Amino acid sequence: MEKWQSIHDETPIDPSGLQPSLRRTVRSRAELNPIEADNIRLATVKYLAAAPSGKLAPFTFEWVLKLHKEMLGGVWVWAGRIRTVELNLGSPAWRIQTDLHNLLEDLRCWEGSDIPPVEQAAMLHYRTVSIHPFVNGNGRWARLLANIWLKQHGSPVTVWPEDGITDGTSPIRRQYISVLKAADSGDMSLLIELHNIYAKQERS
Repeated sequence: MEKWQSIHDETPIDPSGLQPSLRRTVRSRAELNPIEADNIRLATVKYLAAAPSGKLAPFTFEWVLKLHKEMLGGVWVWAGRIRTVELNLGSPAWRIQTDLHNLLEDLRCWEGSDIPPVEQAAMLHYRTVSIHPFVNGNGRWARLLANIWLKQHGSPVTVWPEDGITDGTSPIRRQYISVLKAADSGDMSLLIELHNIYAKQERS
């Protein structure tokens, strides 16, 4: 595999977006992955070590962008910034802000409904991935957003095998991609089921 070669169904990596301090030292995916993981781990501990308050995680437009920057800002200059380029997936760049605002309004409606928190989290996960607001890191951001929502509402978080999902070696990566594609067709049940499966692992 070439040093920056993308895996199937992944947004290509452009190393020119690395923070200046990393451009000379990070020269491959193999060197990049642990640095990204360390940055994301700090954000994960901040928000999931205990149930986050509404003040810490208010689920506002500004905060969801801030979360992405907290996860990846030590690595990428574009972290937390809405993309301005078009990709072969996600919302058109001009519509991203509107789509995110609409999602967050929907989230508040779900919160006051009888929809189980795990289903709310799965819908949040799917909608954020579908909007794809950033140049990269959208999946990891969406999964952490969903877990913060679960933790905030007293539900078990979903323990994804993150390393494998990111580098393409996970036995569930194909399944994960397939359930997102099923959701594209209107079937959310498989993604909800996957959330439940990995939540049960944490409770066992």
